[in-house]
Amino acid sequence: MSQDIALSACRVPAECGLARDCPRPEELRNARYAAQYDWDTLFYDVYRADRQVVFQGPPLFSFLDRLRESSPFDRAFAGLFPKARHVSTKKRGEIWLRSDAAHFTLDGALGRHEIAVQPDGAELFAGRRVLTTLSKDNDPEWIEDWIRFYTRIHGAEAVLLYDNASSAYHWRTLQERLRARFPDIRIVVVSWPFPYGPSGGPAGAVNGVEAPWDSDFCQTGMLQHARFRFLRRARSVLNLDIDELVLSDRGRSIFAATEASRSGFVKFEGFWISATTPLALCASGARHAEFSWRDGLDPTVCPAKWCLVPAKTHARRHSWSVHNLFGSRHNAHISREFAFRHMRAISKGWKEQRWDAVDHDPARFTRDAALARAFEDAGMTGRDIAPPP
Repeated sequence: MSQDIALSACRVPAECGLARDCPRPEELRNARYAAQYDWDTLFYDVYRADRQVVFQGPPLFSFLDRLRESSPFDRAFAGLFPKARHVSTKKRGEIWLRSDAAHFTLDGALGRHEIAVQPDGAELFAGRRVLTTLSKDNDPEWIEDWIRFYTRIHGAEAVLLYDNASSAYHWRTLQERLRARFPDIRIVVVSWPFPYGPSGGPAGAVNGVEAPWDSDFCQTGMLQHARFRFLRRARSVLNLDIDELVLSDRGRSIFAATEASRSGFVKFEGFWISATTPLALCASGARHAEFSWRDGLDPTVCPAKWCLVPAKTHARRHSWSVHNLFGSRHNAHISREFAFRHMRAISKGWKEQRWDAVDHDPARFTRDAALARAFEDAGMTGRDIAPPP
């Protein structure tokens, strides 16, 4: 499968004089908010999903009424059985339109856009165990290690990676490299060059008041795009970042466990693996397998991630999000069998400086034997490789 994936993205032209309104109160917007917010993306992509066309983007907010007045939507929402349906829950901005058309002309107050409907990609991943993530400028070696871990430890059969406008390499170069390294699994890299959005929490704080996570649409949009354009018929899907490695305390595959579960959904929390090692490594050239020590002074629990069976999620009631399956009655349940290791050393520091290496004190740092064994079983190597105790 050599064909690149194209998107039919649309932005509102500046000359229209219109911008998306934002959900965050002005008094909670810090100095970076305006530069990071996505003011003008109308649709990330327009694509076919079975008998419907999905116009998918960030939440439409103030754009929705303008779209309803524009062709081809000016009549599609009308009548007892409208052809169009708007979905707006949990940072979603979708219009689902029953149509056989391969092309649309969107014309109205938001500009004139000639839109090719991109093909349904569900068959690319049908029946496969898929690993998916959003990535920006992660070292290719890190991505390779991540794929190697999940193929050899958990039986991943495909990778769907969204590249968020990396500047260190071209997304197509990354795709070619990964396909050459892993010729036996399906690998698709999608260029996803949209603003990530302003942070919430401490990073978005104003005068000591933490902001809500209400304006970061990019990653949720990526997950919904992956879900509906590509992964509707996947056997199971695992959502984790490049620096996150999940393990079972019973030695099971996360994919197999999820597929065997009644709900088709397994949610699990994480904990940090320190950059401290007995060899006092430097950050340059760091690899996953070099780090397997937990810091006794860092009890932080990392927000949950998940694995699910797409066929058991509802297109409207359930929303795939970074840490949740919103709308599912199983969302509150946290697995005690699975936990992911969050690698402090595998980071570009885009959110915060994470390198926490200090002198190795055996009384403070404990080897994660399960992680060390998994690295050995996966054939992963590094400067700190030693047989686990």
